[in-house]
Amino acid sequence: MSAPSLRALLSVILVLVSGYASAQAVRVVAKVNGDAITDYALKERITFAIKSAGMQDSADLQQRLAPQILRQMIDERLQIQNAQALGVKATPEEIEQRVAEIERGAGLQRGQFKQYLQQIGVPFEIASQQIEAGLSWAKIVRRKVRPQVDVSDAEIDDGLARIRANAGKTESRVAEIFIPIDRVEQADEAKRSAERVVEQLRRGAAFPALAQQFSHGATAQQGGDLGWILPGSLDPALDAAIEKLPLRQASEPIRSPSGYHILLVLDRRQYAQSRPDDVKLNLVQMTLALPINASPNEVARATAEAQRAMAGVRNCEDLRNRERDIKGATSGTLTIQAGQLQANREMYEQIPKLAPGGTAGPFRVAEGLQIVALCSKEGASGLPTREVVGQQILLQKLEAASRRYMRDLRRVATVDIVKQP
Repeated sequence: MSAPSLRALLSVILVLVSGYASAQAVRVVAKVNGDAITDYALKERITFAIKSAGMQDSADLQQRLAPQILRQMIDERLQIQNAQALGVKATPEEIEQRVAEIERGAGLQRGQFKQYLQQIGVPFEIASQQIEAGLSWAKIVRRKVRPQVDVSDAEIDDGLARIRANAGKTESRVAEIFIPIDRVEQADEAKRSAERVVEQLRRGAAFPALAQQFSHGATAQQGGDLGWILPGSLDPALDAAIEKLPLRQASEPIRSPSGYHILLVLDRRQYAQSRPDDVKLNLVQMTLALPINASPNEVARATAEAQRAMAGVRNCEDLRNRERDIKGATSGTLTIQAGQLQANREMYEQIPKLAPGGTAGPFRVAEGLQIVALCSKEGASGLPTREVVGQQILLQKLEAASRRYMRDLRRVATVDIVKQP
């Protein structure tokens, strides 16, 4: 055989061997309505969960977490598929904006989240799939769940009556990690999953990080924070646990009709005392356009321009007038509860402390740089307004309806778990 023919034959053999090795290296561990989840993606996701939650990595831990992480990935695939069917799938631009928000919330510079992933050896695509699922699920809830949830005047009246009756009692701010049980045969595995989470908490892992990675509750991406809870507001087993829990000590898994809950009491206070997060802020915002991928020099120039614009502003009308002097600037009014600013740490820390007429910023937001002037405050003390009570009831009903919607997605899905040799 000639040398060229031999080389050609060897090339074919190498291609075949490479293809065979690749097939052996990457196996399908699950199919979700025909979409494959590979063992490579599962392993990388386990690494991401362990590192981001501050757990001590080991082969044993990876093996024990695998079923739980796989179930989370299956849910995320169902959410992405449903969002695509509804035409509300998250876009690459929205994913990039969410990454920027994560960086700002963690005090990171632009691009440092991806650098962190590189340092721990996790491809960005693994994290972006989780982000995409979270964004897609939020859109699904807005499109399909929210229109089905209403709060009546009678419910608000009942809520206000309960507030008056409970004034002076102790309420607790609670965080939750929720592991659902959709079918009876899932109960044992759900309990084992909850026990693994508690084990990691006992070893020092951060509750918010574990909630983001493992909780199936609607507040998972907020670290599981349920807000302030009154006695009698939850399932009796959960209420009893909250009453007995010391501050900042996670509970053992608690069974409810819907699944297992791990609870953490973040704080306690007398009910119906002044609620800083419920204070209504009437604001004027002025935004200076700046691309999400702006260079450090562009950000510095825009920041300097924003600071110059703030000089001499004494009230909301002054800030509205400044819009005419700055090319490309836009302004508008906004009424928001102080607690709703928590997604942007700088805004949450600065804006509620302003006196009427005061200004804060500039803050980096998705659209550019934002300057804020406080026009007035409402409800700074005493009982919450009807609007606040209605919003609290809405969130509780929306959480329950969202869980039912996700349960129905699982029930109609075709999910094949492939056993590995």
